[in-house]
Amino acid sequence: MTKKAKRDELVSHWTDEIRDGLEYRKKYSTEQNWKDYREYYRCNWGAEIMPINRIFSFGKTLIPNTYFKSPRISVTHTKPGMEVHARVVESVDNYLIRESNLKKTIKKAILIAYITGTAPIKLGYDSEYGYLPVQAVDQDNATVTQTSTKEARLIEYNQGVKPGHPWALPVQPEDFVVPYGYDSITSVPWVAHRILRPLDDVMQDQKYRIKEPLKGTFIQNTGKSPTSMSRENLDKKFCELWEIRDVRTKEIIVMCEGQIILQEEDVLQIEGLPYETIIFNEDPEHFWGISDVKVLEPQQLEMNESRTQLSQHRKITLLKFLYLKGAIKENQLENFLSGKVGPAVEIDGESLNNAITTLQPHVPPDFYAELRQLESEMTRSLGSSENQEGAFSPYHGKTATESMIVSQADQMRMSERRDVVGDTLLNIMRKWNQYIFSFWTGERVTQVAGPEGGMYWVQYSSEQLKGEYDLQIDVDSGIPITKTLKTQMADGLLALYRNDPLVDQRGLRRTHLAQYDHFSPGITGLILPVNPLEAQATSLINKEGGQPPNAPEAQGNRGGGRRGSSPEKPIEFEEFKRKFQR
Repeated sequence: MTKKAKRDELVSHWTDEIRDGLEYRKKYSTEQNWKDYREYYRCNWGAEIMPINRIFSFGKTLIPNTYFKSPRISVTHTKPGMEVHARVVESVDNYLIRESNLKKTIKKAILIAYITGTAPIKLGYDSEYGYLPVQAVDQDNATVTQTSTKEARLIEYNQGVKPGHPWALPVQPEDFVVPYGYDSITSVPWVAHRILRPLDDVMQDQKYRIKEPLKGTFIQNTGKSPTSMSRENLDKKFCELWEIRDVRTKEIIVMCEGQIILQEEDVLQIEGLPYETIIFNEDPEHFWGISDVKVLEPQQLEMNESRTQLSQHRKITLLKFLYLKGAIKENQLENFLSGKVGPAVEIDGESLNNAITTLQPHVPPDFYAELRQLESEMTRSLGSSENQEGAFSPYHGKTATESMIVSQADQMRMSERRDVVGDTLLNIMRKWNQYIFSFWTGERVTQVAGPEGGMYWVQYSSEQLKGEYDLQIDVDSGIPITKTLKTQMADGLLALYRNDPLVDQRGLRRTHLAQYDHFSPGITGLILPVNPLEAQATSLINKEGGQPPNAPEAQGNRGGGRRGSSPEKPIEFEEFKRKFQR
């Protein structure tokens, strides 16, 4: 069999597999309704509907109750003598979380899972469209595939994907395919990701081997193609790529317009596929999760209908008058309806009751009771309540029990969903660690807390950390460090350690005063010197500004490190290890 025939056979095989996967998704997910669910969340109900958009409000409640507001990783060593390794890995991991904007990815994935039931998260390294180590050009193992082959311009633009760094991005479930009959991401033999990418960028990407010119036709010919993005009236052409990760052969395969343009070893298949999923409501038999919006939809539509009817009924029941023709002259009618206090209107007629009649029907109270009942059903369906939303019920008094529920909202019915998000973040960081252990080369520097609590700039290599895969990674939610919080913590430290003989009192007061430097620059100069040399240095500072040569701030250089420990002069990893062994 010729090489071309083999490739044609491979294209035919994966075309059939993807077609079956699309059928599986169509049958066991609610993809035909996902567009409507997103419109519900956007509050696009139509001009004739008066909604009470609980789908939106529940979604906005779910996100802050499940994601980690300031995600931070704590790494615990599990083998003797690995404390230093754990500290370095922890510092690197938390740096990566900040640099990759992982928090934003997790928040968006939570929203996708709420609306569609399933939120895939794609993990990668260096390039958004596939990493090939053979094309690496520097010590980060960053590749050249983010840059055009013909001109100095970028062909990848996502700010969350940095050369030589791991990344994680949410994937819309319409663009994600798994084989028929599998129920979890950990059991599937392959996954496929549909990507729409500009034709010019695809042609210039150095990782692809394009045999025949591409046309940018959008749709892969799979018999029953997925819905294409609408790009009417645009001259720019897009290619539809199918990126396949095959677990059985450990390959990454990219198809476009009936040809294989990439088939290489998938180096990112470390500890499984480079994908994670957030699914809050798992199906007992199938991969695709159950959408929260699907559960809420019947009550939401009924609530909208009741609220719309109530609005229409209220308009009908506005105060109205019937008056006998000719009984009130036009100028007198205007005076009657003007809103003036005590208008006098002359009536022509045998009696006032015959001349004018007031109509003021009432709004049936059943509307309000029905709306309350519907809302109660929706909250129970979601496993939430008004208390979980951080509010008291308006229908009865506030009890001590309700106060406790409000204060412990995160620990109750949302805790299971929060655990799902925490496990996902945990798995992402485990795989990221394997990426950096495998791909980072050369020496690197990070800031780590030393054995006595001081901060050191430590120089390390991935080889020194490599192989320590059994580190425990615990997800917690750090507190965003604000100027106010720093000041409060400094006040507490001063009160706690004042006159403690084991604590440098002058250094403690200098740290405390430094938190107030934003409104009184140089306030640390209030600390009196203890010897003539220091007095001379302090006088020089007051005249010229800066730090005295022996001050801890000067010794630390940048970042609060010890003498000889700075980004320019970091401490060696082995020397840092010896500090813990003393």
